[in-house]
Amino acid sequence: MSYREKAPEVRSIANFNVPEIAFQKSAKGTLYFHEDSPGIGAASVFWLVPVSKQSQSKAFQALASVEMLLSGGDGKSEKEILQHIEHLGASVGNDSEQLYARIHFRCAKQVVEDVFAWVLNHVERAEYPQEELERYGIIKRASIERRMQTPGYWSDRKAKELLYKDLPWVGTFGSLDDFSVLQREDLMNFHQKHIKNSPGVLFFSGDIDSQQKENLLNIWELYERGSFAWSLVDENIINASAFVDPIKHAMPNSSQVSMRWMKHIGHLEESATHQYSLLNMVLGGYFGSRLMQELREKQGLTYGISSYFKPLWKGRSWNISGEMNSENTEKALISMGNIIEELQQHPIPADELDRAKRYYAGMFRSGFDGPFAQATKALQTLVRSNSSDYYAQTLDHIWNINSAMLLQLAQNELDTKTFVKVVAGEV
Repeated sequence: MSYREKAPEVRSIANFNVPEIAFQKSAKGTLYFHEDSPGIGAASVFWLVPVSKQSQSKAFQALASVEMLLSGGDGKSEKEILQHIEHLGASVGNDSEQLYARIHFRCAKQVVEDVFAWVLNHVERAEYPQEELERYGIIKRASIERRMQTPGYWSDRKAKELLYKDLPWVGTFGSLDDFSVLQREDLMNFHQKHIKNSPGVLFFSGDIDSQQKENLLNIWELYERGSFAWSLVDENIINASAFVDPIKHAMPNSSQVSMRWMKHIGHLEESATHQYSLLNMVLGGYFGSRLMQELREKQGLTYGISSYFKPLWKGRSWNISGEMNSENTEKALISMGNIIEELQQHPIPADELDRAKRYYAGMFRSGFDGPFAQATKALQTLVRSNSSDYYAQTLDHIWNINSAMLLQLAQNELDTKTFVKVVAGEV
């Protein structure tokens, strides 16, 4: 028996003491999450700003405004700002996500207030020096140009452009020329309107005691801010068209193909999210899934293939993607259709469903490991508008799902004609 045929023994995780995810408000109304892990000596702080691409008036305006927050300000150059952060022994980052911007850092417990004051001051007083913007543009253009040479970029882009053509913050992609017309004034205006004095949410984790937490809140509240409001918009995507044949995007210099299927899933009740996740797990969500076992392990058609969800606002997109040699494309498309048809026609066998549940439960449990994990879960609770007992009920939901539920779900949602299909590369 080969090692691939022998499944490892996996313990069922039926329950565990799920930590409570509770947000609090300061006396001045600042929303925050605090989880103290005494004695580890390391601290993590990040804050969420409810702004992203849907707020911009020019391509890449939001991305550049967030990624260049520490490029210079308050009389300091980018080099001086970052050198001081390094001197304090901290690591810092600023990310522009689909739903929000996030500024984050980690450092030793004893310098957390110094790092926070320094980073926050330069975020609030960002000046976006012209020479740094020009340098940033060169780097980003090169990065995007490299990505545009890959089939995976185009399969994703073409699928989104068709599926989300009415949502410009999802289905519109910038061009290389857009960086040439992006001006410092554009970033300053975006910063003034959406980032400066923004009523964000703070997340404190690691070794941050109650007094340090109060000190950090006091630093934050030195800047006048309004009340935080988080409102998720329903995308209301209705696709009347049937997507039968794949869209082909030819790339003459490529010997590979990226294949992507994508459909929109609207707002889900909390209990339903676990049914979708478990069905996806069986389809292509882990190494033991049907897509991986059939297309890669048995037929050798692909380097790797998977299915997954990507969040939008209230909804999400359901993606199936894989990379392969061009001569395997037609066989892979047929096999994917057969796998989906099988899920629609026959209940998932008990042993296969139990294996997927064990994997799903294990992933859920591992998501709480480490001193900074609860802050990440708190962030997800906020941006998905989950109830306070969402995580506490998750394992019960997982283990109570049966094959009949997933068969019905597959029949309702896995109609292949509802997926946009794109093949990019040597086609």
